[in-house]
Amino acid sequence: MNGMNSGGRGSRGGMGQSQGQGRGGGGRGRMGGPQAGGATGICRCPNCGHTQAHERGIPCTQVKCPQCGNSLIRE
Repeated sequence: MNGMNSGGRGSRGGMGQSQGQGRGGGGRGRMGGPQAGGATGICRCPNCGHTQAHERGIPCTQVKCPQCGNSLIRE
């Protein structure tokens, strides 16, 4: 009976404090790359090629191209 707890795991099952802290630190959130939609960037029309500056808080896909009326995409 004395050898039951000799593995060194204790009551925590071997999980140290570094477990479960997630990935991608730095407070960047789920998406940290160009798709994160920061304040800078360009919105481009895939149909006619018109470009304009991205407006913060407004996704490019919700902006219509002033030349052809198509939805813009983020570059």
